[in-house]
Amino acid sequence: MTIEKPYQRVRDIEGLHDHLIKIVEDNDERFSFEWGSCGINKAKMEIFDKENKVSYIVKIEPIIYDDNGDAVNL
Repeated sequence: MTIEKPYQRVRDIEGLHDHLIKIVEDNDERFSFEWGSCGINKAKMEIFDKENKVSYIVKIEPIIYDDNGDAVNL
């Protein structure tokens, strides 16, 4: 594996992370974005539900498939 492949994974997950933050921030009547972190294969976000006064953690990671094409990490 070249050094570029892990960097591309980081850029991809950061792009998705940033897009989801923008969606929450642009539509913040009920939900608000609280914090987020990104790594090579994972991202986490906290989203606060203003109506129900509860926070949620959103974990983002690639789906891993076995040889039969079935997801193994869902």
